[in-house]
Formats: sequence, structure tokens, C-alpha cells
Amino acid sequence: MVVVRYPSIQRYEVFRAGALPIASNDVPALGGIPEHTHDYLEIAVVSRGTGVHVTREGRLPIARGSVIIIRPGSWHAYRDTDELWTFNLYLAPELLLRELSWIVEYPDLARALLGGEPNLGEFDEESCARVLSWLEQITQHSRTVHAPTLIGLATCVLDSFSTLALSPQPATDSTIARSVITMMNLMQDDLSARWTIADLSRVANFSPAVVHRVFKTHVGISPMAWLTRARGEAAATQLALTDKSVSEVGQAVGWDDANYASRRFRALYGLTPSEYRSRFQRDDAAILR
Repeated sequence: MVVVRYPSIQRYEVFRAGALPIASNDVPALGGIPEHTHDYLEIAVVSRGTGVHVTREGRLPIARGSVIIIRPGSWHAYRDTDELWTFNLYLAPELLLRELSWIVEYPDLARALLGGEPNLGEFDEESCARVLSWLEQITQHSRTVHAPTLIGLATCVLDSFSTLALSPQPATDSTIARSVITMMNLMQDDLSARWTIADLSRVANFSPAVVHRVFKTHVGISPMAWLTRARGEAAATQLALTDKSVSEVGQAVGWDDANYASRRFRALYGLTPSEYRSRFQRDDAAILR
């Protein structure tokens, strides 16, 4: 069981060493869970009880069937709980650009998982029971390190989120979707590079206007907005889990100017880099440098 012992939880505390980084467990929040962050993607389905989910966007009442997505680096908490339990799916974010990259062919799903929408809505009772069953199976199979089974079960869970869309969009062209994934992987692999739309245009063999349009269609935000989010997530992880200076962290993710980095980071998390570090840095951060 994942227990919040630190204000920031690291992936090695969640995923088995040498295994595919997919895990799941049933988490009690009976007395609430304090503000915390983590360096992996968390998707929580409320299995029973009620409470309030708190993020930088505000407070949202939740009950059985509510679905919550927390991107790496984003902070959240549970308050005013009454017998609240959530069943959580944990994914390393890079899986969404590799083994689970099929999501980009489904705009509603990709926008939620890659665009950072924290509150997806609520499952009906039948869908909730089905998803909770899959999550329980992931809990069981993650101990056996059986990758195909884990990928299949995670796919079932993620695909179920499409039922929550108010106006579901049909699947898009797989060739274009793969081009979007290629662009995202290139930027993710070198966040410090000075990426431009022109760079992505050359890689994808699309005009700049088409690059912008297909990214917005598949991910819900522009390429540069996605890059800013990716840089912010990487910066948040380093601020919480290392003792690097704020300037070093900014340079590592492509934000060379400290003032610019602070503005960008605050726009994402509602805190300056120093405030974020003060709130979420672990006591053992120095050894994780």
C-alpha cells in the first residue's frame, strides 16, 4: 500500500524494481490525506465514501465513481472525508508515449491524460464496478511482473474513461497520431533544447500551421504549451527530490532565465519554485541528487 510518509513520493516507492512501471492499490483516506506530490501519473477512482479533493484549481466534492487524474509534479490532498477510499492506478508518464501511446488516437482520452485535466467526472455504478475489478487485477498481477497482462488491464481502465466525455470524438488517423507522439518524445528527451514550431515542422514533415492544429486536436493544448508543462513537471520533480539550486533546475529543463522560469512554474503550480521546494522537498532529497 502506498502511504504518504513524505510530502513528495518517488516512483521507486510505488513500482517494483525491474518491473513495468504500472501499479494499483486501494487507499484509505479516512482522516484525509495531506498535500503531497509525486513523480508519476496517478488516476484515482473513488470506491466508497465521500470527501473533497483539493488541488491548485480549487476544491471538488467527490463520491463513489468520481475519477481524478494527477499529473507528475501537481500537488493534491483529500479533506472533509467520510469513510473515503480510492482505488488508484499509478503509471510512469513515459508509458503514455510508448506502450500506451494509442491514447493519442482518441482525443478525449489524450486531452485528459496528457493535457492535465484533474477531474474527469463520475462513472455510473456498472462502469465503476467494472473499473474497480480491473484495478484489483492490476494489484494482483503487478506482483508477478507480467508485462502483457498489466498493459492489457491498464488499457481497459484507460479506455473506460472515454465514456465520461460529454461529446465523445471518434478515433483519428493513426499516422498523424504517431507523428504527434514522435514530436512529444523528441521534446521530452531533450527538454533543455530551444524547441520551436519550425523544429517540429521539419521533424513531422508538416507545415507549422498543421503541427499546431494536429497537436491541439490530439492533446488539447499547443506544442509549446505541452513543452512548458513537461518542463514544469521535470522541474517539480527535481525541486522535490534533489538539492540542486533553483537556477540549476531551471537550466536543466530549458528555462535559463530565473525570472522567466519562476513565472512559468508559478503559472503551472500556483507556487514559485522556492515555495514549491519549501512545501514538498523530502528530508532525504540531498542523497537523491
